[in-house]
Amino acid sequence: MKCFARSCILLVSVIAPLTYAAAPDPALLGCWRAVKIVLYVEDGSKAEDTSGRCVLQFKDDQFESTCKTSSGTATTSYQYQVIRPHFYAAKMTGSTFRTDLIGSTREYEYRIEGDRLVTSTAPPPKVRVPAAAAPRVETEATKTPCP
Repeated sequence: MKCFARSCILLVSVIAPLTYAAAPDPALLGCWRAVKIVLYVEDGSKAEDTSGRCVLQFKDDQFESTCKTSSGTATTSYQYQVIRPHFYAAKMTGSTFRTDLIGSTREYEYRIEGDRLVTSTAPPPKVRVPAAAAPRVETEATKTPCP
């Protein structure tokens, strides 16, 4: 009987994380306007954007980032999956301006406080980041109606 109980516990401990990883977080779904984006560069400098020109639209397993620029609109699409509580992995699947990063994956930590979404990401320590990619990005966004 003890062997059966241990087998059940082992099975649940293996399956539970897999079933969790497949479930999207309903709190993420919808549109979020970035009110603050901070890019940290390897040399220690940082760039901050508070223009509110970027919107993220989360769906079940994908999201799209749309930013107004001086030369038009830049759009980047991702497939994402919640991999554990308050973390998702996003794989870039398309971009109108950063095609060199298509196929790359990053892990994001996120928290939602009411109508505010805060995310941060950094590449895994042993992975070389392309020179044009910021090694650390932090974003604050507010819930907004989707277009």
